[in-house]
Amino acid sequence: MWGGIMIRSGVQSVIPAVIMAIFGIIPLSAATFDTELHHRIINTTESSKPYILNKHIVLSYAAPQGTQVVSLALESEQYRIFHTYEKNRHGIFILSLSIPENTNEIRYRLVVDGLWTIDPNSKRQRDTRGVLVSSVLIPVDSSVPSPGITRLPNGKTRFVYLGDESSRVSLIGDFNRWDPYLTPMEESPVYPGVYTVALKLPEDARFYRFVVNGRDIPDPENHNTSHNGWGETASVIR
Repeated sequence: MWGGIMIRSGVQSVIPAVIMAIFGIIPLSAATFDTELHHRIINTTESSKPYILNKHIVLSYAAPQGTQVVSLALESEQYRIFHTYEKNRHGIFILSLSIPENTNEIRYRLVVDGLWTIDPNSKRQRDTRGVLVSSVLIPVDSSVPSPGITRLPNGKTRFVYLGDESSRVSLIGDFNRWDPYLTPMEESPVYPGVYTVALKLPEDARFYRFVVNGRDIPDPENHNTSHNGWGETASVIR
């Protein structure tokens, strides 16, 4: 069962959309309020590819000026239920849906002011009837990697930094001579703003910091810190 705002007629969807737009409220599909998810949604300034955050899929749509209602209909629901997007303060239509277990793909179509269309931000394919639909693949593990340090079974250590999308992030430490160019971190294509790198550390590795858009900082998720010998506060590798 998909969680979310499920509106069965265009008339019903206009009233809650207008009320929520006035107060800047974006409905979340989970019963509990997710602060991180809500923050990302209300601060979205442009539409992007669908992404996964905290077991939700977040979809966005930049509609032409004057658009009243944007909805999504799922193939798994035989296109009978309309999940209505809400317009945030930046004019971007946003929809957050909780992902049911054992789901590996979402296929859907958009309805914009009553007209069926496809999502320009998603991959497109044809369904069994030959109709063009939008598609998003869901990874097996749809949870965000834990921030900070994680020791992996293969002997490597994974570092995760949570920040803004499209940033330049690298890892520095006593294991790479504090060189900001040696260990860049990659932004996840599934989780915008999540940067990771995994590497085999020497046994005497003790300290590290992140370099974010040219500014180096301790790991905000690691409260175990110490001076690194350069007069800076560095995060300690546990």
